[in-house]
Amino acid sequence: MQTLRWWLQIVGVFYVLQFVLNAIVHAPISTVGPKDALALASAGDPLAKFLVDTWVTFGLEIGAIGVALVVASRRPEHAKVLVWTIIAIELARGIANDVYMIARGYDVTVFIIWIVIHTVVILTGLLALGRTGFVAGGSDRSVVLQRTVTE
Repeated sequence: MQTLRWWLQIVGVFYVLQFVLNAIVHAPISTVGPKDALALASAGDPLAKFLVDTWVTFGLEIGAIGVALVVASRRPEHAKVLVWTIIAIELARGIANDVYMIARGYDVTVFIIWIVIHTVVILTGLLALGRTGFVAGGSDRSVVLQRTVTE
């Protein structure tokens, strides 16, 4: 369980860092967003303000997930479904979205770096789950089923 605990803590802190970068620093807008979007938002442009507000909302969501991961690390044996949720998020909102952004013509370099990061999160999550026996065997599922049927 120690590997799973560390994974939850590391990924949780990483997600909280993403909250700071998205919602406070506005790094994605500065990096891949339209030129002068932040200045336009400060000047009151409604479309630019919407862009910033959308990234703040997204950052808040990522931050909430990060805090949940850190809190869940206290009892990692009960957080396995949360790890699967993060893996699904990293596949869909991560890799699939990055491929979409590349196809739309955004800077390939930024999104390739993110695809590598998402892949690392996914693979280390699977490794952490594998060390608990949750990936390879059905023992955890059968125990849950037995508890459900007998209770």
